[in-house]
Amino acid sequence: MKDEFVVIDITTNGLDEDAEIVSFAALRFENGVLTDRFFEYVNSGAVLSDNISEVLGITNDTVQKYGITIEDAYWQLIEFCETSQVVTTHQVFDNKFIERIRIEYDLPELENNIINLDALFHLKFNRGYSTRFVENQLGITTGETGDWRHLDIAGKVYLALQGE
Repeated sequence: MKDEFVVIDITTNGLDEDAEIVSFAALRFENGVLTDRFFEYVNSGAVLSDNISEVLGITNDTVQKYGITIEDAYWQLIEFCETSQVVTTHQVFDNKFIERIRIEYDLPELENNIINLDALFHLKFNRGYSTRFVENQLGITTGETGDWRHLDIAGKVYLALQGE
């Protein structure tokens, strides 16, 4: 088992190919303990529909007021991850957006070892990763709220799968 890893999440304003990243979030785990958090809104000029705002719990005003450039947010994410192993819950989805911004803004690759929790779930449970499944079927929960809730659960799932 890796002593240190970072669980990352990319939030977008939609699911289609032309959706834009609106935030990056990450949690660092060391020796099985949550030790640090990273979060940045991204102000790319993307507009959030009322439906997306309701689902995400954020508004256009929030993103415009607190968001930073995609370049700055991506560089901060790279710095936060350092040399840690990175765990994603849906790597295929995330990679579509990361690759697009990397090319568009001439940004470097995230060179960390990346573990796709969704792929691990397919191997172990013959289904994709789902926070609801983890809570209901595996009994893994958290006291964290908001963006941190699903990241903390993903970190605990990764630890549990490594311990088997």
